[in-house]
Amino acid sequence: MKRPPRNPPAPPVEAPPPQFDATPDLPEPFGYKVCWFAVRASDPAQVLDALGWESEGPANWHTGIAAAYRRTSGGQAPWVFASPPVDGWVLLVGDGLPYPAVYPEDRLEGIGQAFDVIFTRLKDHFGEAQFFGSHRVADFVTWARARRGEPGRQFCYAGSSGEVYANVGAQSAEEAALGFAVLSGLSPVDARDRLSELLEEEMARKDALVASGMSRRDASRQVRPSGRSVMPGEEDVTALAGAWSVDPTQFDEPDRGYVPGVGLMARVPTDLGQEPVSPPPLR
Repeated sequence: MKRPPRNPPAPPVEAPPPQFDATPDLPEPFGYKVCWFAVRASDPAQVLDALGWESEGPANWHTGIAAAYRRTSGGQAPWVFASPPVDGWVLLVGDGLPYPAVYPEDRLEGIGQAFDVIFTRLKDHFGEAQFFGSHRVADFVTWARARRGEPGRQFCYAGSSGEVYANVGAQSAEEAALGFAVLSGLSPVDARDRLSELLEEEMARKDALVASGMSRRDASRQVRPSGRSVMPGEEDVTALAGAWSVDPTQFDEPDRGYVPGVGLMARVPTDLGQEPVSPPPLR
């Protein structure tokens, strides 16, 4: 007896589009579990024009940031929010933005090449471009800065896989001031190994202090006087953002003098987007 033919799977249904409010509002804090570019510009339209991306319409901070965090599926293009200027910086925020990757050879199936396209367009048009991102579940952190005519800096690490995907250029003065591990000149593989060595050394010093009678809490404070581990984390990303441009986690602090504004929504072109940075570990 022949089996009846199976119905073909239904095509993916696009989720209802987010609702955007064009009522000006104050900057909305963000900075964790998301990626963003920062460029010196006075208008979000300038940023989208430099990228050749079409605006999908205005949105204020509250609805724009919510859409930037929104997950997409079924091949939908990720949303990005081009913010109103804050202290002279326009921030391009999106969960689906590509990130730096020079390792492995395929550059994470093209994510690294897609990042280079966006980063270069912004740097060439505005003279400087910055990038930041993190996701605590995957222990993912990344940052980058490029200035016209100067060597660039890129770093990308995922603790869930134990890999450094990018370590380009010398450590910046701001990274050094924040106490980040010195990895200048190392390949991604060597940078990964150096971070592992530093962590082992840190743990060994802590264990020795505990063995001498010190409490583990006091030992941790002595080994990490800055409170930071040698392994970079999400707080390092936002601290560096504040040193290089603006820290978006601080947008709700009082007396910052911010004024209400409206940004623009856009979609990341499908050939430049990526799967959201979230577990399971990065590719």
